[in-house]
Amino acid sequence: MFTKVICHKGFWKSVIFLSIMFIIIYNLIINFLDLAVDYNFNFQAYIQGRFNGDNLLKSIFANILSGFVYGFIISFFKFRSKLKESNSTQV
Repeated sequence: MFTKVICHKGFWKSVIFLSIMFIIIYNLIINFLDLAVDYNFNFQAYIQGRFNGDNLLKSIFANILSGFVYGFIISFFKFRSKLKESNSTQV
């Protein structure tokens, strides 16, 4: 069943789309809250704290990984339920 799901047409396109949307929405919410609560809307301190070398690389890696995991899980269950539904109607 796993290979049927990941080989289904449109599965990886769905994973990529959901991953990108998750990363965008998550970062908008988290960065705004971080800027408001931790830095009290001090943009200079926020940029210095968030975008130095190590934190930036960790943040990018974590965003890509978490976006992929979210997109994969949601797409997998969506396509798996589609396949189960189509198999049950054929029987």
